[in-house]
Amino acid sequence: MEKEDINIKNMLSLAYLGDAVFTLYVREYLVRHTNIKLNALNSKANKIVCAKSQAELLNLIKPELTDVELDIIRRTRNSHLNSIAKHSTLAEYSQATQFEAIFGYWYLMDEKSRLDEIFNKYVKNKLM
Repeated sequence: MEKEDINIKNMLSLAYLGDAVFTLYVREYLVRHTNIKLNALNSKANKIVCAKSQAELLNLIKPELTDVELDIIRRTRNSHLNSIAKHSTLAEYSQATQFEAIFGYWYLMDEKSRLDEIFNKYVKNKLM
């Protein structure tokens, strides 16, 4: 996908995709690097793939984001959210949506190295 195409995309659609990408990264890491039962896998994954955790991760990665990536965050922040998370504040939910949009952006732009870099630097430590 070209960068121009991303500019016309709905930011919440990027977040929708990014949610799936981030969840896959977390689950794949847990399956490859742990030997725990399914309930424990699910519990560990859910602690990271939740709005509160994603909001914290967004704040950690922000200083390393490019201007284009920060623009994705800005545009996502300005999008109208139609739902509210059950177990988080509106601010956490908004930040989690921004975090997911970045993952969706990297995925669509085929920036696997960027996905891997951020995941390995900030996320995998929280999983162990």
